[in-house]
Amino acid sequence: MFALNNLDSLLELFFDGVIITDKDGMIVKVNKAYLKIAGKTADELIGKDIRSTVGIRLHSNESSTMRVLEEKRPVTIMQRSTSDSGYKEYMTTGMPMFNEQNEIEFVVNCVRDMTELNELKQHLSRAEQMNQNYLEEIKNLKQQQEHENGLVIYSKAMLHVKEAATKVASVNSPVMLRGESGVGKEVIAKYIHHRSKRAKGAFIKVNCGAIPASLMESEFFGYETGAFTGANKEGKPGFFELADKGTLFLDEIGDMPLDLQVKLLRVLEEQEFRRVGGVKTIRSDVRIIAATNQDLEEMVEQKTFRKDLYYRLQVYPILIPPLRERKEEIPFFIEHFLQRYQEKNAIQIQIAQEAIHVLCQYDWPGNIRELINVMERMAISCSNGEILPDHLPRELFGNLGRIIPKTFAEEVELFEFQGMKRALALHKSTRKAARALQMSQPTFVRKMKQYEVKYTNDPKMDHKNMQ
Repeated sequence: MFALNNLDSLLELFFDGVIITDKDGMIVKVNKAYLKIAGKTADELIGKDIRSTVGIRLHSNESSTMRVLEEKRPVTIMQRSTSDSGYKEYMTTGMPMFNEQNEIEFVVNCVRDMTELNELKQHLSRAEQMNQNYLEEIKNLKQQQEHENGLVIYSKAMLHVKEAATKVASVNSPVMLRGESGVGKEVIAKYIHHRSKRAKGAFIKVNCGAIPASLMESEFFGYETGAFTGANKEGKPGFFELADKGTLFLDEIGDMPLDLQVKLLRVLEEQEFRRVGGVKTIRSDVRIIAATNQDLEEMVEQKTFRKDLYYRLQVYPILIPPLRERKEEIPFFIEHFLQRYQEKNAIQIQIAQEAIHVLCQYDWPGNIRELINVMERMAISCSNGEILPDHLPRELFGNLGRIIPKTFAEEVELFEFQGMKRALALHKSTRKAARALQMSQPTFVRKMKQYEVKYTNDPKMDHKNMQ
């Protein structure tokens, strides 16, 4: 016989509303979740006939309890209601509980609020349609993408960068490329060089932060025979000689020591220099393109970067935006990488649209360099020639990228969980995150706890930001 004793604490563990009736349809138990759904108190329901006392004002009179009693089997029905909080949809499942004589003794009904789930389903459907439209737009505008020396142009911001680079390419003025690490400053520098009158000359890249300070002068200006211990017996030309009639690209210019800054300024002004240990003056016709991710203006104020050199190099500044501000280009970078990867390794490889969608959501603090790194890692790890969402690195996207939804409901939950995690990371508190997602904070916290347990197997969340 099904016993009702000591059920109260068990029923309160359910997120769904639970209402239990006896074989005559009299209500004997309800949990708090159902009372919240119905907007009733326990005294208003317990002991009442389910046929005359309906907890929820429904649009239809269909009762899962009565159908279970009539059909003597589990029954699931969809119900709609209107309450003070608005229109709601519920899925109610009635389960018969039989005694030893195989007679129904109780009916247990589980009531689930499907309103948010259905809204998420509609949202997902709209997102899929938008994604399809987006793919069509990419297809139609494919001819507009530009893959010249690794330069991918699609966003308005990068079109402005290209326009500025094209204008300055025809003259010999110094150019200062500004932007975060990994945004593609070297690519823009090469773009300028190849469109200049110096295109047939050398393009020499120098990473000012990678050369030891003691070797910088000899590396830039070269040295004569016997200039110092360990020097090449025949001497060695420096960067300025190698870049004559071409372009010298000074990457990480902010890392150049002050004493070398003085000598660099002199060369830029006089167009001549001497090798280390030499007496002969060498003329050099070099176009300078500098690049930095540092705040040079602050360095000038702190006197760690010379003001006169700053103004000499800052003749034509070009700011290259980070990848997070031009995410519409990510699919093109992905296509460009895969094309190059296939040519280099003589293999065919594709990427699922779901994986592209997730990659487009990430902010890429390491910019294009990080994206290329991740793409190569995924290309290596995929085994069937197709990059799928479960190939996404855990450190970037957490465990969600490796979960394969088994049902549509689980797919919707994962979609919602990913959005909630991004909102929490962006807004730093559940209150702000919930407000951004237009849900209440208690609902946000409850769902985060539920999803963390279900999808990460970690019931111990870090709640220091849960306020």
